[in-house]
Amino acid sequence: MSRKVSIEILLFYLLTGAFLCYAEASSQCDPHYFACSNGKCVYYTKVCDGNDDCGDNSEEHFCNPKNCSPLSLLCLNGKCLDKAYFCNGYNYCGDNSDERYCNIHPSDPCPPGWNRCPNGKRCIPFLWMCNGRQECLDISEEDNCDENNMMIMPSSPTVISPSQNPLESPNNTVAKSLTCTDPEAVMKSSPLRCKNPGSRPDRWGSQVHRIAVALHLADESTFGPGNNTGEEIRYELTMQLHRIGNKKRISSQKLALYIHALLVACMDPRDFYGDDLVGELRRRVEAGGNYTNPFLILVLCNAGDTMTERDVDRVTDAYDTQYRPFWTDYEALSSMALACISSRSSVSVDESTLNEMLQELKRRQFQNGTIDNFKTTALVTQALFIHDSYKTDFDLDSAIKFLTDRLSGSNSLLDSYYALPVLNRKSLLNVTSGHCKKESDTKEEALEKELDVDRETITVFLSVLMGEESNGDRLWRLRMLEKSTIYDAIETWAKINNRQKVEYNVVEGKPYVSALNGKEDDPEMGMFWFIYRKTFNSDKDPKIVEESPVDIILQPNQEIILWYKRAPWSGPESQAEV
Repeated sequence: MSRKVSIEILLFYLLTGAFLCYAEASSQCDPHYFACSNGKCVYYTKVCDGNDDCGDNSEEHFCNPKNCSPLSLLCLNGKCLDKAYFCNGYNYCGDNSDERYCNIHPSDPCPPGWNRCPNGKRCIPFLWMCNGRQECLDISEEDNCDENNMMIMPSSPTVISPSQNPLESPNNTVAKSLTCTDPEAVMKSSPLRCKNPGSRPDRWGSQVHRIAVALHLADESTFGPGNNTGEEIRYELTMQLHRIGNKKRISSQKLALYIHALLVACMDPRDFYGDDLVGELRRRVEAGGNYTNPFLILVLCNAGDTMTERDVDRVTDAYDTQYRPFWTDYEALSSMALACISSRSSVSVDESTLNEMLQELKRRQFQNGTIDNFKTTALVTQALFIHDSYKTDFDLDSAIKFLTDRLSGSNSLLDSYYALPVLNRKSLLNVTSGHCKKESDTKEEALEKELDVDRETITVFLSVLMGEESNGDRLWRLRMLEKSTIYDAIETWAKINNRQKVEYNVVEGKPYVSALNGKEDDPEMGMFWFIYRKTFNSDKDPKIVEESPVDIILQPNQEIILWYKRAPWSGPESQAEV
Protein backbone atom coordinates (compact mmCIF):
# COMPACT_ATOMS: atom_id res chain seq x y z
CA MET A 1 0.00 0.00 0.00
CA SER A 2 1.40 3.41 -0.93
CA ARG A 3 2.32 6.05 1.62
CA LYS A 4 -0.39 8.34 0.22
CA VAL A 5 -3.12 5.75 0.69
CA SER A 6 -1.88 4.88 4.18
CA ILE A 7 -2.00 8.53 5.25
CA GLU A 8 -5.47 8.85 3.76
CA ILE A 9 -6.75 5.85 5.73
CA LEU A 10 -5.12 7.08 8.93
CA LEU A 11 -6.65 10.52 8.54
CA PHE A 12 -10.03 8.97 7.80
CA TYR A 13 -10.04 7.09 11.09
CA LEU A 14 -8.74 10.09 13.01
CA LEU A 15 -11.54 12.23 11.63
CA THR A 16 -14.10 9.57 12.34
CA GLY A 17 -12.85 9.40 15.90
CA ALA A 18 -13.19 13.16 16.20
CA PHE A 19 -16.93 12.89 16.46
CA LEU A 20 -16.48 11.00 19.72
CA CYS A 21 -15.03 14.06 21.44
CA TYR A 22 -18.37 14.68 23.07
CA ALA A 23 -18.28 11.75 25.47
CA GLU A 24 -18.02 13.38 28.88
CA ALA A 25 -17.32 12.51 32.49
CA SER A 26 -20.02 11.45 34.87
CA SER A 27 -20.57 9.73 38.16
CA GLN A 28 -23.34 7.32 39.08
CA CYS A 29 -25.92 7.56 36.27
CA ASP A 30 -25.53 10.28 33.67
CA PRO A 31 -28.73 12.22 32.84
CA HIS A 32 -28.87 10.27 29.57
CA TYR A 33 -29.15 7.07 31.58
CA PHE A 34 -31.87 5.38 33.60
CA ALA A 35 -31.09 4.35 37.15
CA CYS A 36 -32.22 0.76 37.61
CA SER A 37 -33.51 -0.36 40.96
CA ASN A 38 -30.46 -2.61 41.35
CA GLY A 39 -28.04 0.30 40.83
CA LYS A 40 -27.19 -0.46 37.21
CA CYS A 41 -27.33 2.32 34.58
CA VAL A 42 -28.87 1.70 31.17
CA TYR A 43 -29.19 4.11 28.29
CA TYR A 44 -32.44 6.07 27.95
CA THR A 45 -33.49 4.41 24.67
CA LYS A 46 -33.38 0.97 26.32
CA VAL A 47 -36.17 1.98 28.69
CA CYS A 48 -39.53 0.47 27.68
CA ASP A 49 -38.08 -1.47 24.74
CA GLY A 50 -39.58 -4.76 25.92
CA ASN A 51 -36.23 -6.21 27.00
CA ASP A 52 -34.88 -6.66 30.52
CA ASP A 53 -31.73 -4.53 30.16
CA CYS A 54 -31.46 -3.72 33.88
CA GLY A 55 -31.48 -7.34 34.96
CA ASP A 56 -34.33 -6.67 37.38
CA ASN A 57 -36.77 -5.40 34.71
CA SER A 58 -37.12 -2.08 36.55
CA GLU A 59 -36.74 -0.08 33.32
CA GLU A 60 -39.83 -1.87 31.95
CA HIS A 61 -41.93 -1.61 35.10
CA PHE A 62 -43.84 1.57 34.27
CA CYS A 63 -43.76 1.60 30.48
CA ASN A 64 -46.37 3.03 28.18
CA PRO A 65 -46.67 1.40 24.75
CA LYS A 66 -48.39 4.29 23.03
CA ASN A 67 -45.40 6.43 22.02
CA CYS A 68 -45.59 8.80 24.96
CA SER A 69 -43.60 11.90 24.02
CA PRO A 70 -40.53 12.62 26.20
CA LEU A 71 -42.06 16.04 26.83
CA SER A 72 -45.35 14.53 28.05
CA LEU A 73 -45.85 13.09 31.53
CA LEU A 74 -45.29 9.34 31.73
CA CYS A 75 -47.00 8.29 34.95
CA LEU A 76 -45.34 5.59 37.02
CA ASN A 77 -48.20 3.23 36.13
CA GLY A 78 -47.52 3.75 32.42
CA LYS A 79 -50.32 6.20 31.67
CA CYS A 80 -49.38 9.08 29.33
CA LEU A 81 -50.72 12.56 30.09
CA ASP A 82 -50.28 16.08 28.82
CA LYS A 83 -47.78 17.77 31.13
CA ALA A 84 -50.42 20.39 31.95
CA TYR A 85 -51.90 17.82 34.36
CA PHE A 86 -48.68 17.70 36.37
CA CYS A 87 -49.02 19.10 39.91
CA ASN A 88 -52.45 20.61 39.33
CA GLY A 89 -54.01 19.14 42.46
CA TYR A 90 -55.88 16.28 40.78
CA ASN A 91 -54.93 12.61 40.48
CA TYR A 92 -55.12 12.17 36.72
CA CYS A 93 -52.49 9.40 36.60
CA GLY A 94 -54.59 7.13 38.78
CA ASP A 95 -51.60 6.20 40.94
CA ASN A 96 -51.07 9.82 42.10
CA SER A 97 -47.58 9.97 40.57
CA ASP A 98 -48.55 13.29 38.93
CA GLU A 99 -49.09 14.78 42.40
CA ARG A 100 -47.03 12.66 44.80
CA TYR A 101 -43.67 14.39 44.16
CA CYS A 102 -44.84 18.01 43.84
CA ASN A 103 -44.07 19.04 47.41
CA ILE A 104 -41.75 16.60 49.16
CA HIS A 105 -39.17 16.71 51.91
CA PRO A 106 -35.61 17.15 50.58
CA SER A 107 -34.71 13.75 52.06
CA ASP A 108 -37.46 11.91 50.18
CA PRO A 109 -36.09 10.01 47.14
CA CYS A 110 -37.22 10.71 43.59
CA PRO A 111 -38.57 7.78 41.55
CA PRO A 112 -36.35 6.19 38.89
CA GLY A 113 -35.90 8.40 35.84
CA TRP A 114 -36.81 11.63 37.69
CA ASN A 115 -34.56 14.48 38.85
CA ARG A 116 -34.83 16.62 41.96
CA CYS A 117 -35.51 20.34 41.48
CA PRO A 118 -32.85 22.80 42.69
CA ASN A 119 -34.88 23.65 45.82
CA GLY A 120 -35.06 19.94 46.70
CA LYS A 121 -38.84 20.01 47.18
CA ARG A 122 -40.07 18.60 43.86
CA CYS A 123 -39.16 15.79 41.46
CA ILE A 124 -39.67 16.04 37.70
CA PRO A 125 -38.95 13.62 34.81
CA PHE A 126 -35.29 13.99 33.86
CA LEU A 127 -36.25 14.69 30.23
CA TRP A 128 -37.82 17.96 31.39
CA MET A 129 -34.50 19.36 32.59
CA CYS A 130 -33.25 22.24 30.39
CA ASN A 131 -36.11 22.01 27.91
CA GLY A 132 -36.90 25.72 28.01
CA ARG A 133 -39.98 25.35 30.21
CA GLN A 134 -39.90 25.84 33.98
CA GLU A 135 -41.45 23.06 36.04
CA CYS A 136 -39.72 23.64 39.38
CA LEU A 137 -40.76 26.17 42.03
CA ASP A 138 -38.70 29.00 43.56
CA ILE A 139 -35.45 28.14 41.75
CA SER A 140 -35.90 27.22 38.09
CA GLU A 141 -34.26 24.09 36.72
CA GLU A 142 -33.66 26.15 33.57
CA ASP A 143 -31.25 28.57 35.31
CA ASN A 144 -28.35 26.11 35.19
CA CYS A 145 -28.44 25.58 31.43
CA ASP A 146 -26.20 27.01 28.74
CA GLU A 147 -27.24 28.87 25.60
CA ASN A 148 -27.96 25.58 23.81
CA ASN A 149 -30.34 24.36 26.55
CA MET A 150 -27.66 22.07 27.91
CA MET A 151 -27.56 21.29 31.60
CA ILE A 152 -24.34 22.55 33.18
CA MET A 153 -23.06 20.28 35.92
CA PRO A 154 -19.64 20.63 37.56
CA SER A 155 -17.13 17.88 37.04
CA SER A 156 -13.39 17.44 36.98
CA PRO A 157 -11.49 17.25 33.69
CA THR A 158 -10.51 13.70 32.86
CA VAL A 159 -8.44 12.05 30.16
CA ILE A 160 -8.74 8.52 28.80
CA SER A 161 -6.00 6.42 27.36
CA PRO A 162 -5.90 5.88 23.59
CA SER A 163 -6.82 2.23 24.07
CA GLN A 164 -9.92 2.99 26.11
CA ASN A 165 -13.28 3.17 24.36
CA PRO A 166 -14.50 6.74 25.02
CA LEU A 167 -18.09 5.60 25.25
CA GLU A 168 -17.76 2.72 27.67
CA SER A 169 -17.50 2.72 31.42
CA PRO A 170 -16.73 -0.09 33.84
CA ASN A 171 -19.62 1.08 36.01
CA ASN A 172 -22.19 1.35 33.24
CA THR A 173 -21.95 5.15 33.29
CA VAL A 174 -21.05 7.51 30.50
CA ALA A 175 -17.31 7.27 30.22
CA LYS A 176 -14.60 9.80 30.77
CA SER A 177 -13.73 11.93 27.78
CA LEU A 178 -10.73 13.43 26.13
CA THR A 179 -10.45 17.04 27.19
CA CYS A 180 -9.55 20.03 25.09
CA THR A 181 -6.27 20.36 26.98
CA ASP A 182 -5.01 17.06 25.63
CA PRO A 183 -3.00 17.54 22.37
CA GLU A 184 -4.35 14.37 20.80
CA ALA A 185 -7.88 15.40 21.74
CA VAL A 186 -7.43 18.80 20.15
CA MET A 187 -6.35 17.17 16.90
CA LYS A 188 -9.19 14.68 16.96
CA SER A 189 -11.80 17.21 18.00
CA SER A 190 -11.01 19.87 15.43
CA PRO A 191 -13.97 19.14 13.14
CA LEU A 192 -16.46 19.50 15.99
CA ARG A 193 -15.16 21.90 18.60
CA CYS A 194 -14.27 20.25 21.92
CA LYS A 195 -16.56 20.84 24.87
CA ASN A 196 -15.66 21.11 28.50
CA PRO A 197 -16.27 17.90 30.46
CA GLY A 198 -19.55 17.52 32.26
CA SER A 199 -22.92 15.79 32.16
CA ARG A 200 -25.26 17.43 29.69
CA PRO A 201 -28.35 16.32 27.81
CA ASP A 202 -27.05 17.76 24.50
CA ARG A 203 -23.41 16.82 24.14
CA TRP A 204 -23.56 16.57 20.33
CA GLY A 205 -24.89 20.06 19.68
CA SER A 206 -27.14 21.67 17.10
CA GLN A 207 -25.49 19.88 14.14
CA VAL A 208 -26.32 16.41 15.46
CA HIS A 209 -28.25 15.63 12.25
CA ARG A 210 -25.16 16.14 10.11
CA ILE A 211 -22.96 14.33 12.63
CA ALA A 212 -25.29 11.32 12.46
CA VAL A 213 -25.03 11.14 8.67
CA ALA A 214 -21.26 11.65 8.59
CA LEU A 215 -20.62 8.97 11.22
CA HIS A 216 -22.90 6.50 9.47
CA LEU A 217 -21.22 7.02 6.11
CA ALA A 218 -17.86 6.58 7.82
CA ASP A 219 -18.88 3.49 9.80
CA GLU A 220 -22.18 1.63 9.35
CA SER A 221 -21.87 0.08 12.80
CA THR A 222 -22.43 3.49 14.43
CA PHE A 223 -26.14 2.77 14.78
CA GLY A 224 -25.78 -0.95 15.23
CA PRO A 225 -26.95 -2.88 18.29
CA GLY A 226 -25.14 -1.94 21.49
CA ASN A 227 -23.29 1.08 20.04
CA ASN A 228 -23.46 3.78 22.71
CA THR A 229 -22.57 6.56 20.27
CA GLY A 230 -25.59 5.70 18.16
CA GLU A 231 -27.79 5.50 21.25
CA GLU A 232 -26.73 8.98 22.35
CA ILE A 233 -27.35 10.46 18.91
CA ARG A 234 -30.80 8.87 18.68
CA TYR A 235 -31.66 10.35 22.06
CA GLU A 236 -30.51 13.83 21.11
CA LEU A 237 -32.28 13.74 17.74
CA THR A 238 -35.46 12.87 19.60
CA MET A 239 -34.97 15.64 22.16
CA GLN A 240 -34.18 18.31 19.58
CA LEU A 241 -37.20 17.49 17.45
CA HIS A 242 -39.49 17.43 20.48
CA ARG A 243 -38.15 20.80 21.62
CA ILE A 244 -39.00 22.24 18.25
CA GLY A 245 -42.54 21.04 18.88
CA ASN A 246 -44.44 22.24 15.84
CA LYS A 247 -42.37 20.92 12.92
CA LYS A 248 -43.81 23.66 10.71
CA ARG A 249 -41.59 26.15 12.52
CA ILE A 250 -38.37 24.79 11.04
CA SER A 251 -37.15 25.36 7.52
CA SER A 252 -37.59 22.73 4.83
CA GLN A 253 -33.81 22.37 4.58
CA LYS A 254 -33.42 21.63 8.29
CA LEU A 255 -36.39 19.27 8.20
CA ALA A 256 -34.63 17.41 5.38
CA LEU A 257 -31.44 17.17 7.45
CA TYR A 258 -33.38 15.62 10.33
CA ILE A 259 -35.06 13.12 7.99
CA HIS A 260 -31.64 12.03 6.71
CA ALA A 261 -30.41 11.64 10.29
CA LEU A 262 -33.43 9.60 11.35
CA LEU A 263 -32.93 7.27 8.38
CA VAL A 264 -29.34 6.44 9.28
CA ALA A 265 -30.23 6.23 12.98
CA CYS A 266 -32.84 3.55 12.18
CA MET A 267 -35.74 5.74 13.32
CA ASP A 268 -38.82 6.03 11.13
CA PRO A 269 -39.25 9.61 9.84
CA ARG A 270 -42.74 8.69 8.64
CA ASP A 271 -43.83 7.90 12.18
CA PHE A 272 -41.83 10.07 14.54
CA TYR A 273 -44.06 10.00 17.63
CA GLY A 274 -47.03 10.19 15.29
CA ASP A 275 -45.57 12.85 12.97
CA ASP A 276 -44.98 12.05 9.29
CA LEU A 277 -41.91 14.20 8.62
CA VAL A 278 -41.51 12.86 5.08
CA GLY A 279 -45.12 13.73 4.30
CA GLU A 280 -44.59 17.22 5.71
CA LEU A 281 -41.54 17.76 3.50
CA ARG A 282 -43.45 16.51 0.46
CA ARG A 283 -46.28 18.94 1.17
CA ARG A 284 -43.81 21.80 1.31
CA VAL A 285 -42.19 20.78 -1.96
CA GLU A 286 -45.56 20.58 -3.70
CA ALA A 287 -46.58 23.99 -2.32
CA GLY A 288 -43.28 25.61 -3.32
CA GLY A 289 -42.63 28.00 -6.15
CA ASN A 290 -40.82 27.54 -9.43
CA TYR A 291 -37.51 26.58 -7.81
CA THR A 292 -36.91 23.59 -5.54
CA ASN A 293 -33.66 22.89 -3.74
CA PRO A 294 -32.49 19.55 -5.22
CA PHE A 295 -31.38 18.44 -1.76
CA LEU A 296 -35.05 18.21 -0.74
CA ILE A 297 -35.80 15.88 -3.66
CA LEU A 298 -32.75 13.77 -2.81
CA VAL A 299 -33.94 13.40 0.78
CA LEU A 300 -37.48 12.48 -0.29
CA CYS A 301 -36.05 9.86 -2.65
CA ASN A 302 -33.70 8.44 -0.01
CA ALA A 303 -36.67 8.24 2.39
CA GLY A 304 -38.59 6.12 -0.11
CA ASP A 305 -41.19 8.73 -1.02
CA THR A 306 -43.01 8.22 -4.33
CA MET A 307 -41.16 10.06 -7.06
CA THR A 308 -42.95 11.77 -9.96
CA GLU A 309 -42.11 13.20 -13.36
CA ARG A 310 -42.54 16.61 -11.78
CA ASP A 311 -39.68 15.74 -9.42
CA VAL A 312 -37.48 15.00 -12.43
CA ASP A 313 -38.38 18.42 -13.83
CA ARG A 314 -37.61 20.06 -10.49
CA VAL A 315 -34.16 18.45 -10.40
CA THR A 316 -33.24 19.30 -13.98
CA ASP A 317 -34.52 22.86 -13.51
CA ALA A 318 -32.35 23.23 -10.42
CA TYR A 319 -29.35 21.97 -12.39
CA ASP A 320 -29.92 24.59 -15.08
CA THR A 321 -30.42 27.46 -12.61
CA GLN A 322 -27.69 30.08 -12.97
CA TYR A 323 -27.35 30.95 -9.27
CA ARG A 324 -23.65 31.58 -8.87
CA PRO A 325 -21.55 31.05 -6.79
CA PHE A 326 -23.68 28.06 -5.72
CA TRP A 327 -24.19 26.75 -9.25
CA THR A 328 -21.83 23.79 -9.05
CA ASP A 329 -23.07 22.75 -5.60
CA TYR A 330 -26.61 22.53 -6.93
CA GLU A 331 -25.41 20.69 -10.04
CA ALA A 332 -23.82 18.05 -7.82
CA LEU A 333 -26.93 17.72 -5.62
CA SER A 334 -29.16 17.64 -8.72
CA SER A 335 -27.06 14.84 -10.21
CA MET A 336 -27.38 12.77 -7.03
CA ALA A 337 -31.13 13.43 -6.82
CA LEU A 338 -31.64 12.41 -10.45
CA ALA A 339 -29.56 9.27 -9.97
CA CYS A 340 -31.69 8.37 -6.96
CA ILE A 341 -34.92 8.80 -8.93
CA SER A 342 -33.47 6.71 -11.74
CA SER A 343 -32.36 3.81 -9.55
CA ARG A 344 -35.06 3.72 -6.84
CA SER A 345 -38.32 4.60 -8.53
CA SER A 346 -40.45 3.62 -11.49
CA VAL A 347 -40.21 7.09 -13.01
CA SER A 348 -38.47 7.12 -16.37
CA VAL A 349 -35.24 9.12 -16.41
CA ASP A 350 -33.24 9.94 -19.53
CA GLU A 351 -29.85 8.48 -18.65
CA SER A 352 -28.19 10.66 -21.25
CA THR A 353 -29.28 13.71 -19.24
CA LEU A 354 -27.65 12.29 -16.13
CA ASN A 355 -24.47 11.45 -18.03
CA GLU A 356 -24.30 14.98 -19.44
CA MET A 357 -24.66 16.38 -15.91
CA LEU A 358 -21.77 14.26 -14.68
CA GLN A 359 -19.56 15.15 -17.65
CA GLU A 360 -20.18 18.84 -16.99
CA LEU A 361 -19.11 18.38 -13.37
CA LYS A 362 -15.85 16.80 -14.49
CA ARG A 363 -15.07 19.82 -16.65
CA ARG A 364 -15.19 22.04 -13.55
CA GLN A 365 -12.07 20.46 -12.03
CA PHE A 366 -8.90 22.56 -11.94
CA GLN A 367 -5.44 21.14 -12.52
CA ASN A 368 -4.73 20.97 -8.79
CA GLY A 369 -7.74 18.64 -8.32
CA THR A 370 -10.14 21.19 -6.81
CA ILE A 371 -13.54 22.35 -7.99
CA ASP A 372 -14.11 25.94 -6.81
CA ASN A 373 -13.63 25.28 -3.06
CA PHE A 374 -13.46 22.56 -0.42
CA LYS A 375 -17.19 21.92 -0.06
CA THR A 376 -17.82 21.94 -3.79
CA THR A 377 -14.89 19.60 -4.38
CA ALA A 378 -16.35 17.16 -1.87
CA LEU A 379 -19.89 17.38 -3.27
CA VAL A 380 -18.78 16.95 -6.88
CA THR A 381 -16.59 13.99 -5.96
CA GLN A 382 -19.56 12.39 -4.19
CA ALA A 383 -21.67 12.88 -7.31
CA LEU A 384 -19.00 11.33 -9.53
CA PHE A 385 -19.22 8.07 -7.61
CA ILE A 386 -22.46 7.60 -9.60
CA HIS A 387 -21.81 4.85 -12.15
CA ASP A 388 -18.08 5.16 -11.24
CA SER A 389 -17.96 8.29 -13.39
CA TYR A 390 -14.78 9.44 -11.66
CA LYS A 391 -12.79 6.75 -13.48
CA THR A 392 -12.58 8.78 -16.69
CA ASP A 393 -11.73 12.47 -17.24
CA PHE A 394 -11.44 13.15 -13.50
CA ASP A 395 -8.41 13.20 -11.22
CA LEU A 396 -9.76 11.47 -8.10
CA ASP A 397 -6.36 11.19 -6.40
CA SER A 398 -5.76 14.95 -6.62
CA ALA A 399 -9.26 15.70 -5.33
CA ILE A 400 -8.84 13.38 -2.34
CA LYS A 401 -5.36 14.76 -1.61
CA PHE A 402 -6.81 18.28 -1.53
CA LEU A 403 -9.58 17.16 0.84
CA THR A 404 -7.26 15.26 3.19
CA ASP A 405 -4.71 18.10 3.30
CA ARG A 406 -7.43 20.58 4.19
CA LEU A 407 -9.01 18.32 6.79
CA SER A 408 -5.75 17.75 8.62
CA GLY A 409 -5.87 21.32 9.92
CA SER A 410 -9.58 22.04 9.73
CA ASN A 411 -11.86 22.90 12.62
CA SER A 412 -15.01 22.92 10.52
CA LEU A 413 -17.77 20.42 11.17
CA LEU A 414 -19.13 21.02 7.67
CA ASP A 415 -15.75 20.14 6.16
CA SER A 416 -15.94 16.74 7.86
CA TYR A 417 -19.60 16.30 6.94
CA TYR A 418 -18.90 16.73 3.24
CA ALA A 419 -15.51 15.01 3.09
CA LEU A 420 -15.89 11.91 5.29
CA PRO A 421 -18.21 10.18 2.79
CA VAL A 422 -15.66 10.79 0.01
CA LEU A 423 -12.85 9.19 2.01
CA ASN A 424 -15.07 6.13 2.43
CA ARG A 425 -16.07 6.16 -1.28
CA LYS A 426 -19.65 7.03 -0.38
CA SER A 427 -22.05 9.90 -0.99
CA LEU A 428 -25.37 11.34 0.19
CA LEU A 429 -26.95 8.73 -2.10
CA ASN A 430 -25.94 6.16 0.53
CA VAL A 431 -28.20 7.74 3.17
CA THR A 432 -30.89 5.09 3.63
CA SER A 433 -32.27 2.85 6.33
CA GLY A 434 -31.21 -0.27 4.45
CA HIS A 435 -28.54 -1.08 7.04
CA CYS A 436 -31.06 -1.20 9.88
CA LYS A 437 -31.42 -4.75 11.11
CA LYS A 438 -34.73 -5.95 12.46
CA GLU A 439 -34.95 -8.34 15.34
CA SER A 440 -35.61 -11.82 13.99
CA ASP A 441 -38.54 -12.37 16.31
CA THR A 442 -40.14 -8.94 16.54
CA LYS A 443 -43.81 -8.75 17.38
CA GLU A 444 -44.67 -7.44 13.92
CA GLU A 445 -42.85 -10.27 12.12
CA ALA A 446 -44.40 -12.87 14.40
CA LEU A 447 -47.80 -11.41 13.67
CA GLU A 448 -47.17 -11.64 9.93
CA LYS A 449 -46.49 -15.34 10.34
CA GLU A 450 -49.76 -15.81 12.18
CA LEU A 451 -51.88 -13.88 9.70
CA ASP A 452 -53.06 -14.53 6.18
CA VAL A 453 -52.11 -11.14 4.74
CA ASP A 454 -54.50 -11.58 1.81
CA ARG A 455 -57.50 -11.26 4.13
CA GLU A 456 -58.90 -8.20 5.89
CA THR A 457 -57.56 -7.48 9.37
CA ILE A 458 -58.59 -5.40 12.37
CA THR A 459 -56.57 -3.82 15.18
CA VAL A 460 -57.28 -4.82 18.77
CA PHE A 461 -55.44 -4.33 22.05
CA LEU A 462 -54.63 -6.64 24.94
CA SER A 463 -53.59 -5.73 28.48
CA VAL A 464 -52.95 -7.59 31.72
CA LEU A 465 -54.10 -6.32 35.12
CA MET A 466 -53.17 -7.67 38.54
CA GLY A 467 -55.24 -6.89 41.63
CA GLU A 468 -57.89 -4.24 42.04
CA GLU A 469 -56.02 -1.41 40.33
CA SER A 470 -57.42 -0.74 36.85
CA ASN A 471 -54.14 0.42 35.30
CA GLY A 472 -52.21 -2.18 33.32
CA ASP A 473 -48.44 -2.47 33.35
CA ARG A 474 -48.32 -3.24 29.62
CA LEU A 475 -50.58 -2.98 26.62
CA TRP A 476 -50.07 -4.74 23.30
CA ARG A 477 -51.50 -3.89 19.90
CA LEU A 478 -52.49 -6.86 17.77
CA ARG A 479 -53.51 -7.11 14.12
CA MET A 480 -56.05 -9.91 13.82
CA LEU A 481 -58.08 -11.42 11.00
CA GLU A 482 -61.67 -10.37 10.82
CA LYS A 483 -64.08 -12.70 12.68
CA SER A 484 -61.29 -13.84 15.00
CA THR A 485 -62.27 -14.59 18.59
CA ILE A 486 -60.92 -13.37 21.91
CA TYR A 487 -59.33 -16.80 22.26
CA ASP A 488 -57.48 -16.24 18.96
CA ALA A 489 -56.18 -12.89 20.22
CA ILE A 490 -54.94 -14.40 23.49
CA GLU A 491 -53.18 -17.26 21.70
CA THR A 492 -51.61 -14.90 19.13
CA TRP A 493 -50.39 -12.63 21.93
CA ALA A 494 -48.90 -15.61 23.79
CA LYS A 495 -47.06 -16.78 20.66
CA ILE A 496 -45.46 -13.43 19.87
CA ASN A 497 -44.48 -12.93 23.52
CA ASN A 498 -42.80 -16.22 24.26
CA ARG A 499 -42.49 -15.31 27.93
CA GLN A 500 -46.29 -15.48 28.29
CA LYS A 501 -47.78 -18.88 29.11
CA VAL A 502 -51.56 -19.10 29.21
CA GLU A 503 -53.35 -22.12 30.68
CA TYR A 504 -57.02 -22.98 30.44
CA ASN A 505 -59.69 -24.99 32.21
CA VAL A 506 -61.96 -26.77 29.74
CA VAL A 507 -65.63 -26.72 30.74
CA GLU A 508 -68.14 -28.45 28.49
CA GLY A 509 -65.55 -28.53 25.74
CA LYS A 510 -64.74 -24.80 25.89
CA PRO A 511 -61.59 -23.12 27.33
CA TYR A 512 -61.55 -20.58 30.14
CA VAL A 513 -58.34 -18.83 31.27
CA SER A 514 -57.13 -20.33 34.55
CA ALA A 515 -53.45 -19.31 34.77
CA LEU A 516 -50.97 -16.89 33.28
CA ASN A 517 -47.22 -17.35 33.74
CA GLY A 518 -47.79 -19.62 36.72
CA LYS A 519 -50.27 -17.30 38.43
CA GLU A 520 -53.21 -19.64 38.92
CA ASP A 521 -56.79 -19.27 40.03
CA ASP A 522 -56.79 -19.33 43.84
CA PRO A 523 -60.20 -20.33 45.18
CA GLU A 524 -59.10 -20.15 48.83
CA MET A 525 -58.11 -16.49 48.38
CA GLY A 526 -61.02 -15.84 46.06
CA MET A 527 -58.66 -14.68 43.27
CA PHE A 528 -59.42 -15.71 39.69
CA TRP A 529 -58.58 -14.79 36.10
CA PHE A 530 -61.35 -12.88 34.34
CA ILE A 531 -61.64 -11.49 30.84
CA TYR A 532 -62.98 -7.97 30.38
CA ARG A 533 -63.49 -5.96 27.22
CA LYS A 534 -64.08 -2.34 26.27
CA THR A 535 -63.46 0.09 23.43
CA PHE A 536 -59.83 1.19 23.46
CA ASN A 537 -59.26 4.60 25.11
CA SER A 538 -62.91 4.70 26.22
CA ASP A 539 -63.68 6.24 29.61
CA LYS A 540 -66.39 3.66 30.21
CA ASP A 541 -65.75 0.80 32.62
CA PRO A 542 -64.81 -2.51 30.98
CA LYS A 543 -67.45 -5.23 30.92
CA ILE A 544 -66.82 -8.76 32.10
CA VAL A 545 -66.93 -11.59 29.56
CA GLU A 546 -68.90 -14.45 31.06
CA GLU A 547 -68.78 -16.67 27.98
CA SER A 548 -65.78 -18.69 26.85
CA PRO A 549 -63.31 -16.58 24.83
CA VAL A 550 -63.90 -18.88 21.83
CA ASP A 551 -67.49 -17.64 21.66
CA ILE A 552 -66.79 -13.89 21.43
CA ILE A 553 -65.91 -12.32 18.08
CA LEU A 554 -63.42 -9.45 18.21
CA GLN A 555 -64.52 -5.96 17.23
CA PRO A 556 -62.22 -3.30 15.69
CA ASN A 557 -60.36 -1.11 18.19
CA GLN A 558 -61.41 -3.31 21.08
CA GLU A 559 -59.30 -3.79 24.21
CA ILE A 560 -59.19 -7.24 25.79
CA ILE A 561 -58.18 -7.27 29.45
CA LEU A 562 -56.84 -10.33 31.26
CA TRP A 563 -57.56 -9.39 34.87
CA TYR A 564 -56.47 -11.32 37.95
CA LYS A 565 -58.73 -10.05 40.69
CA ARG A 566 -60.98 -10.99 43.57
CA ALA A 567 -64.16 -12.67 42.45
CA PRO A 568 -67.29 -10.56 43.01
CA TRP A 569 -68.87 -13.39 44.99
CA SER A 570 -65.90 -13.58 47.37
CA GLY A 571 -66.79 -10.31 49.06
CA PRO A 572 -64.32 -7.60 50.20
CA GLU A 573 -61.10 -8.57 51.90
CA SER A 574 -61.71 -8.25 55.63
CA GLN A 575 -58.12 -7.78 56.74
CA ALA A 576 -54.65 -7.37 55.40
CA GLU A 577 -52.69 -10.44 54.45
CA VAL A 578 -50.01 -11.62 56.84
